[in-house]
Amino acid sequence: MPRTGSDAKDALICTRVTPNIKDIIEQQASREGLTPSEWIRNLIIKELKNENLLQMVFKTPRIREEK
Repeated sequence: MPRTGSDAKDALICTRVTPNIKDIIEQQASREGLTPSEWIRNLIIKELKNENLLQMVFKTPRIREEK
């Protein structure tokens, strides 16, 4: 899917976790074929959607009518 200007991931949030939590995150991410960053991002997005703080937007491609 092509990115638009609003899709840019240029904001950074940092946090510290214990080595045990880091290992668990890396294992879970690996199981899903994701990087730890992608896995954590998905977890945050899921929680925001569950709390109705982030809209669920489904974009569908526009189909041009043939003349």
